[in-house]
Amino acid sequence: MLFSARRVIFIALTVFSATAMAADVSGAHDHPLVTRFTDSNIIGYQQVSYDKAVLPLGPLKPGSSDQFTAADVIEGRVTRIAYEAPAGKSLVEVYRNFSQALAKAGFKTRFECTGSSCGNGADFSDRVIQPLLEPMHARNAMTAALYAASGDMQQLTARLERPEGRVDVSLLVAQADEKRPVGILLQIVEAQAMATGQVNVDAKAMSQGLSQQGHIALYGIHFTTDSANLAADSDATLAQMAQLLKNEPTLKVFIVGHTDNTGELNHNLALSQQRAESVIKALTTRYGIAAQRVAAKGVASYAPVASNRDEAGRAQNRRVELVAQ
Repeated sequence: MLFSARRVIFIALTVFSATAMAADVSGAHDHPLVTRFTDSNIIGYQQVSYDKAVLPLGPLKPGSSDQFTAADVIEGRVTRIAYEAPAGKSLVEVYRNFSQALAKAGFKTRFECTGSSCGNGADFSDRVIQPLLEPMHARNAMTAALYAASGDMQQLTARLERPEGRVDVSLLVAQADEKRPVGILLQIVEAQAMATGQVNVDAKAMSQGLSQQGHIALYGIHFTTDSANLAADSDATLAQMAQLLKNEPTLKVFIVGHTDNTGELNHNLALSQQRAESVIKALTTRYGIAAQRVAAKGVASYAPVASNRDEAGRAQNRRVELVAQ
């Protein structure tokens, strides 16, 4: 058995030979959740802390060589690994080992196709691998292993729901021709919020935003969960807001609180208003800004800047904005 499930759902590492490891591309390694078919070697690799991945949920559109009838664009921590299976292993054997192991570990199939049921096997495999050849630094190796010229390929898209976060997997198993080893492409997306607050907005940038757009979003203002209590890591942005107001003594601003659409609207309206007021309290009591120069307004989820359908969008919508009066 390639994988095994444990109490905390994950797929344990298989034991593979030293010769397979020696052939792996530099810096590549198995993912801790989904590992290799025994004695395979890694021919392409990419890991990104936060990115998008297009996962097929349907065959190719009739008459199209590059458009799926349905697909899901998933964001999160993305790991892509291309393998070459050992010589003599069939596509069916490789695919069944992966699909059975994923099912045993709790992954639920969202889409599965093989050969002509994918629309056109050659075009389908090409559509999956083409956008990844350069990012994975393996154009020649992946094309040779995963472009199913004869249409011999199988695709599986599956999802695991777990307390620590959803995991999506796309598995493409393909064979260019019967003389070549089977190729395997795994794309694993671990759901997580995009890290925000990584760019500090200083007083100068705030001034430019207000003069050019009339408002600027400040992602350096944070609150404890479901409360209006300012987190300690908000101090740097608060200090820059105060500096802006001191630099421009005639400037008056609205402090506008925004939430995502999670929860009840009236609660979020009150919460966003309270958060805006907390910012004003900090500016007036800690930094000596005159109260008549700042006004608070909470608008809950009425003015999103991204979709609230996923956590990445919701993280962008939770913000404080400076708006010129």
